[in-house]
Amino acid sequence: MNGTDQQPRPSGRWVGVRLQYRHVRMDDRPCATGCPEDELTVSYPGILISSYDDGELVEERWVPLGTEPSEEDDETLIEQLRAALWWQLGEARPDSGDPNGP
Repeated sequence: MNGTDQQPRPSGRWVGVRLQYRHVRMDDRPCATGCPEDELTVSYPGILISSYDDGELVEERWVPLGTEPSEEDDETLIEQLRAALWWQLGEARPDSGDPNGP
């Protein structure tokens, strides 16, 4: 991106949610057999939750998204989304006394 193709950021608090792949290099040493670079990395999907305040990024949360998510995985994602949306409203979550924390 060169900055000209980005949409203007809205003012106030807002939350963005998108699918993002993380790439993790499995070994810092070169492959002894001359294997391609992609054989040394693992990619896996997750959901990136980004919190913005007046156009400035203030927090990012990345929640892994497995091919067969467990009930615990679902509950983790729901809790992260709920927390981000309560923060966006500028209100304390029902289980938290802090209205300012993302």
